[in-house]
Parts: sequence; C-alpha cells; structure tokens
Amino acid sequence: MTPEHKVGWIVGGAVVAVVAFLLLSERVEQKLAPEPQRVWVAIEVAGSGKAVTGRLYLESGTPFTLHAVLEARTLGGGTVYFTEAPRLEIRDEEVPPEALRRWTGSEEVRILWFTVEGFTPYFEVSDAADLESFEFREFYRPEWPRTWSVPGELQPFAEKYDPQAPKAPLPAFGTQRYHLRLEFFGPASAITPRLRLQSPAAGALPDDEADLPTVVVSLPDALAAPSRVFGLTQIEILTPDLTSVAEWLMSWSARQLAFSRLTVIKEMLSVAGVTYDALEWREVDLESGPGWGGEGVADGDFLRVGDRLVVLVKDLGAPMVLDYQDLCFDYLKGAKVQPLREVFAGEGLVEWAALPRG
Repeated sequence: MTPEHKVGWIVGGAVVAVVAFLLLSERVEQKLAPEPQRVWVAIEVAGSGKAVTGRLYLESGTPFTLHAVLEARTLGGGTVYFTEAPRLEIRDEEVPPEALRRWTGSEEVRILWFTVEGFTPYFEVSDAADLESFEFREFYRPEWPRTWSVPGELQPFAEKYDPQAPKAPLPAFGTQRYHLRLEFFGPASAITPRLRLQSPAAGALPDDEADLPTVVVSLPDALAAPSRVFGLTQIEILTPDLTSVAEWLMSWSARQLAFSRLTVIKEMLSVAGVTYDALEWREVDLESGPGWGGEGVADGDFLRVGDRLVVLVKDLGAPMVLDYQDLCFDYLKGAKVQPLREVFAGEGLVEWAALPRG
C-alpha cells in the first residue's frame, strides 16, 4: 500500500468516525434531553411581565408579544417549558419559574407562525346548508420572524397582501387568533424534520376554542363594538326567515367568531340603551356638514343613504366639520375603514343619527 493510499484510508476512517460520533451524540442527547410533548402560544401584554394562554381583551394602542412555548417531559417525569417568556401562565395556572428554560439543544428548531381566520372576509348564507361550507383556516405569515418571540399583529392575512387595503390613521384594532408550528432538525434530519409539533389550530373552532390564543382589541367608548369585528368574517343572511341561522350568527358574534352588520348595530344600540326605531335621523350636507363635538356629530354616530349605513370614526377633513374626508366604518362585504367620499359619492339623501351621549 502506497503512502498516498494510507493517508486516504486514514482520512476516510476519520470522517466515518466523526459522522458516527455525531450520530451517536445526537441519539444520546435525545435520550437525555426532555422529550417535547406539545406546543402553546402565550401572549404577553406590554408591561405585564407575564405571558398567558387563552383570550385577552385589550384597548387599542396596547402592544403585545407572542411567545412560542414548548412543553417537554424530563427523564424523571417532570415538566419543563422552553420559551423566552419571563413568566408563564397556562390555563390560569402559573408555571413555577424553575420550570422555564430557553432552548439550548443542538437540534435546530424552525418556528412557523400562523393566524387563524375565516377562509374568506365575506360569506353569504341563503340556506342553512350553506353553513357547512364555511371553515376556519391557518394562514402562514412568512413576513413574521421565525423566532421564539414576535411582536403581536392584528392585520388579517388577506388585507396584508391587498395593495388596495386602506392605511387608516388609527391605532390597531380588531380580533386575531394565532397558531404555531415547530419543526426539529438535526445532523440525521437535515432535510426532513425529526419531529413536528403544533399548537391548537383552526380545527378547534368553533366548538373547542379555549386553548386557541385570541386577542380582541377595541377602540374606546361607542367604537368598541364596531371596531373589534375587524379581522372576522362578515356573514350576511340573505333569507329573512332563517331564524335558526340568525340565532347561530348572534352566538358566533358574541364569541368573536364572525359578525354581520346587524349584530354590530344591535350591540351598539344595546350598549347605548336605545332602540333603532328611537333614533332621530336628520338630513346633513357633507359639503358643509354639522360640526364635530358638542351638539354635533361624534365617534360612533350613524350615517345612512337608503339602506347603506356606516359608523362615524374620525374627523379627518376640515377641522371640526363633518365632510367627505372624514373616516367611517363600512360593512359592505367585509369590514373596512373608508373616507365618506368612497361611500356616499353618488346621489341620495344623507342622514345622520346620534347615539345617546354618556
């Protein structure tokens, strides 16, 4: 055997030994390391210092963070949680601080974030059987960091990728649900993950939503009800005599699963302590409309032309004057923020009704 052949055999043997060592090390580490069991998404409200699972109701402008949580079982039968959350509460039970860890394993953990939303922003029901085709889906958010903690975001998937979606000068609001998938890769599983785990997903809706992380963010006062439906599917019943469907929709609206224009208006009127028939409608001119504040218009008031009804949101045109530049919530085939000029551009009598002032 020539010296060159000897060197080749030595180098080849060394490579085989290194690969064998790595494979053996990975197996040994997997045997000793805590065994992944399940995945959670926990939400930390800014300033709270604690992430929690389940549903949170927040005021607009409140930042929040989504934390990935990996629950694992130790060799001794204990439970640990891998996360970047400073403190953690799962199902209203606080996790002991000594059970919290950051991921330091040799395996690469790929983190994929999703939102859980209705499959379409707008859905029409003309028969009870139509409900069978409605579904919730997970939408992958590739623009979010693949990290253990990400800033909370409310914007719906469809709106994020719609270049025509209006960029309103308002703080974020609406309802959003979140889903997480973890994929574990190592030397022996560089292409196909050794293990995949996921948090509660779209299949938990509508019946088993307790563990599905949900954030509901509302604008203040009269705008609370009409603002928190953003991000939900608008479901409109086209046949008036579908009583059972209407009751179903009211239930879904109360649980922030979907909404209709009627459920929004009903909730606003209920909070204000007034009926629709008791509203006083007055003709207004959007070229030189009434003023904002005092005895004039206010956030949460209604404007209508025929059966097209919107909710006033913000004075954005001439200061303290109701005009075509001001913003409204419009619920024509999906919740939108629009300037009044986009809604009342044609002919027709524009009427205003004020909600009772608190």
